[in-house]
Amino acid sequence: MSKHLAPALSPLDGRYAKTTIPLNTFFSEEAYLAKRVEIEILYLIFLSKHGCAPPMSETQIAQLKALVPLNQLAITKIKTIEQKTHHDVKAIEYFLQEKLTKLKLASHIPFLHFGLTSEDVNNLAHRSLVKQAQTEILLPQLKQVLTQINHLSQTTSKLPILARTHGQAAIPTTFGKELSVFGIRILEQLQTIEEIPLTGKLNGAVGSFQALQLAFPDKDWLKLSQEFVQTLGLKYKLHTTQINQPDDLTDLFAHYHHLNTILIDLNQDIWRYISDNWLIQKGKNQDVGSSTMPQKINPIEFENSEGNLCIANSLFEGFIRKLPISRLQRDLSDSTVLRNLGVAFGHSLVAYHSLSRGLNTLAVNQSQINIDLGANWNILAEAMNTLGRLQHDSTAYENAADAFKGKTITQTEWQNLTETLDKRLATLTPDSYIGLAEKITLKAVNTINNYLSGKKYE
Repeated sequence: MSKHLAPALSPLDGRYAKTTIPLNTFFSEEAYLAKRVEIEILYLIFLSKHGCAPPMSETQIAQLKALVPLNQLAITKIKTIEQKTHHDVKAIEYFLQEKLTKLKLASHIPFLHFGLTSEDVNNLAHRSLVKQAQTEILLPQLKQVLTQINHLSQTTSKLPILARTHGQAAIPTTFGKELSVFGIRILEQLQTIEEIPLTGKLNGAVGSFQALQLAFPDKDWLKLSQEFVQTLGLKYKLHTTQINQPDDLTDLFAHYHHLNTILIDLNQDIWRYISDNWLIQKGKNQDVGSSTMPQKINPIEFENSEGNLCIANSLFEGFIRKLPISRLQRDLSDSTVLRNLGVAFGHSLVAYHSLSRGLNTLAVNQSQINIDLGANWNILAEAMNTLGRLQHDSTAYENAADAFKGKTITQTEWQNLTETLDKRLATLTPDSYIGLAEKITLKAVNTINNYLSGKKYE
């Protein structure tokens, strides 16, 4: 049995490990350690560059930067030190002290973590890792899903289907138009997520530069801290307590929650279309749909996606409720919560992959769609009502209700009912009463294609 399956407590590290392993680069304990080591090194180099620590040669700078990424020996060393310190950032500092000594940079040891609090390093590490995970893993996978939805929307832009409101037969629409609504909703959330600036702070124990200002009163620490934060690709945040209040992160989580909810809606609609036999799943003959019913092909990818999105969203909701609250200048209850960011993003990633795999299996069953669309012509009652009103018939709605409500109307009955009315009704059919659905769809398809090619959606 694979080492990833039986011993794993979480399915993210067991059943779904193949999908979630790429996120380990950003959300594992090793990744968090390595990013904080990197920030401590960059900060020491920064202090040296600005005359707050002894100078360094280019060779020494290169040697320091080469300490990251950490190898397994280094990670084990840091964790061993932490068992004594019971403080992870201090363990990193002691680890780097040993490295500086070996690199003949002992004179720089007093300037490690100089004037900082742990949260100066932690907040920069968390946000840098989240930003990288988004750019390299999460957003590309979501854009793959959007591309698939957009393609299916385009190919079915003029395919009439029966729309349902309140679960009841309503009027015709097109498959593509209904999918394009999801496409635009997803696009809007993706663009918002991309534009949320993640912030960083570097201002000491309670956010006022006390130690740094005392040590180097001639330095402009407001400017220097901003410079350092921005070198990490983060937006500078000055007004903080000991922590960088995570309003940027909670904003981000809220939009992932919103996006995931849209995808739950999409999964459930596709599930219903499969249930109605409007969509069929190709290439699944080797799959076992049921342990007892051999004929079944279950929509498991969409169900799996929905379930993982629900788990992810419960975590995002927890983050949103908890993280903005910190007692006075700070308490430690946020630390363990932030260590679970990868769990929420992990379940999200599993869901995105499952949805993508499911979309790849779909084919339209046009014959069944046509049967259901033409089964009851009373879905054209709105047209009769509308054209009657146009002829100044004040009882047009009531007449249509009397003719159609609660009845099953055939094509022949429709033609008999409408032969003395507006001639447009006599030639109207369920598959022609689609309004501007195709035009709306293709407009959305073009908008999404533009976004995917790098153009901003307005």
